[in-house]
Amino acid sequence: MADNLDQTRSDNQDQQKVTSDTTVSTTDTGATTTKDTGAFSWKSQLEGDLSKAPLLSKFEDTKEGFNKFTESHYNLEKLLGNDKVPIPKNAEDIEGWSRFSKAMGIPDKAEAYGLPDAQIPDTMKDLTFDKQQFAEIVHSFKLTPDQAKGLWGAYTKQNIEAYGKAMEAHKTDMIKVVNQLKSEWGDAYDGNVELGQMVINKFSADKESADYITSVLTKDPKAIKFLAKIGEQFAENKIGDFGYKRFSLSPEQAREEIEKISKDPNHPYRSEKASNAEHNAALDYVNNLIKISKGMR
Repeated sequence: MADNLDQTRSDNQDQQKVTSDTTVSTTDTGATTTKDTGAFSWKSQLEGDLSKAPLLSKFEDTKEGFNKFTESHYNLEKLLGNDKVPIPKNAEDIEGWSRFSKAMGIPDKAEAYGLPDAQIPDTMKDLTFDKQQFAEIVHSFKLTPDQAKGLWGAYTKQNIEAYGKAMEAHKTDMIKVVNQLKSEWGDAYDGNVELGQMVINKFSADKESADYITSVLTKDPKAIKFLAKIGEQFAENKIGDFGYKRFSLSPEQAREEIEKISKDPNHPYRSEKASNAEHNAALDYVNNLIKISKGMR
């Protein structure tokens, strides 16, 4: 009888110990449930000073806090499982940039980008792109191949479109210029333009220079008229009127001019066919050349 009483007391004590951490309730169906009263502590089970680590301060010392800590650690494990790309310390971190470039697929040399040729329309064959220079520039900025090709495509497209708009604008302007001169010159338009082009071709150093001067001066009706006027002077042999109007010659140039005149039997200075006015003008010109050749001004 005494043994049964002791056993009953022991069972009651165990029950009281359990209920100190939990609350027992009975449902209408007679089933019992337990509820956490907040006595759960996971940080207290950590060894040493781990419970005081700054990292753990972000998590509460509850079951919910423990679950969040576990979730955070799980996500970190997933992140560390991926390939890792080192971040170079600075521009001088050659080894770091080498590892980064290799991981990102950046080629060792600019030529390895393999940029395609720019698709230039037939009407714009004068437009050119330096693909190698572009590749070297983007390589210096450590662009990936996809980035380099994308930027190259956008760059060439933008420039081709801009060039096309400029050509259309120039064409429109030239139509206005031509119409204006045709209304003024009538049938003489083609001949006058040809005279102007003759002047450009005669005095240009080469074809490239002639093309440039033509493109610049033919944009303005006044410039075309000016060229045509000079061409007219040549066509009518009136350009000789300007033969003695050159100034600021060097002594060497003056001597060369004197020698040239002395070898030209048709020059007004020597020709018997020259009028008195022409001969006198030539004489004054040669005397002036002689002074310049001797350093006299």
